[in-house]
Amino acid sequence: MQWNMNEFENWEELRTYVDTALLPLYLYRSGFSVDEHVLRMNYLLNVAAAIEQKLKGRILLFPISYQFVDEQPAQKLPESFCFHILLHFRGDRIRLAEGMENGVLILPVGDEDLDSAIRFEVTVDVLYKEVIRLWQQKRDQ
Repeated sequence: MQWNMNEFENWEELRTYVDTALLPLYLYRSGFSVDEHVLRMNYLLNVAAAIEQKLKGRILLFPISYQFVDEQPAQKLPESFCFHILLHFRGDRIRLAEGMENGVLILPVGDEDLDSAIRFEVTVDVLYKEVIRLWQQKRDQ
C-alpha cells in the first residue's frame, strides 16, 4: 500500500493486515550536483515502490524523508507497526531514536550504476527477500 489518496480509501479495511512500514530515507550531502541528487532520490523511491509492489498487502510505503546529513536527527518511527524498514543509500549513517531498535531492518542500497535496469532488478530482488527473512525470523521465534 502506498501513501496516496487512492490507496488510503481502503485503509480501514486493510489496516489489520499491514504490519510493516517501509520508510525511504534520503540524506542530502554536498558533493553531488542537483541532477545527481534528483537521480539518487528517484532511484531510492523506485526501489521502495518496487519492494512495496512485490510485498503488497502487508507493507505501507511512506513518502521519502529528506534530511541534511549534517543535521540528521535520530530517526523516529511510526507507531502501530510491528516492523519498520529503513531504506537508504550505502554509506549513510542512520541513527535510530532510543528504544526503537526492535523490529527494525535497515537496508542499504548501492549507488553504483543507477541507470542500469539489471542492477535495479537485482537490488529489488535482494532487498525484498531481506524483508521476507525478517518476517520469517519473527514467525519462527
